[in-house]
Amino acid sequence: MDELEMIRRKKMLELMKKMGIVEVKPRKPEVVIEVITSPTCPYCPVAVQMAQEIARKYRGVIVKELSVATPEGRKKAMEHNILATPAILINNKVEFIGVPSLIEFERKVREKLSSA
Repeated sequence: MDELEMIRRKKMLELMKKMGIVEVKPRKPEVVIEVITSPTCPYCPVAVQMAQEIARKYRGVIVKELSVATPEGRKKAMEHNILATPAILINNKVEFIGVPSLIEFERKVREKLSSA
């Protein structure tokens, strides 16, 4: 298939989506990483940055940062008995308290992706 044909097909698909002929279903993430942070925590930005780096590297991974300074973050921390930050949840399960090594963090995410 030549480049012109690919462009035509892409444009046709876009048009069909706009007209409602083709339904687009948003892809559900396979792995959700939630980083519970605190405004005064010096290590939390590092944990968030690591999680975002992993999400950029692997398809199907999304990252959410939840601060204990917000009602949503406080609720999540209480649900999981989290008393220290940063805490990293993967698919709603506490996997790390503190900043893990990047290798360990990536290994855990790959493990979750392969089981999804």
